[in-house]
Amino acid sequence: MNLEIEKLDLLQSIINSDDAGLISDLKALVDNRKADWFDELSFEQQKDVMDGIAEADRGETVPHSEVVKLFGKWGLR
Repeated sequence: MNLEIEKLDLLQSIINSDDAGLISDLKALVDNRKADWFDELSFEQQKDVMDGIAEADRGETVPHSEVVKLFGKWGLR
């Protein structure tokens, strides 16, 4: 999906519409939509999160007890 094309198509549909209910619904949707924290991350940060999820899905994780041991030597628990 090309986001720019989708936005332009949607905008054209809105411009050509005489449906007051549609416009009202779209305005309410936009006004009430809360930003997802993930959407506010940079592309690189989003990639890092997705890479981390993929690693976890593959079982490439470190047990909590090992993390506590590792960071415990710095006084972090």
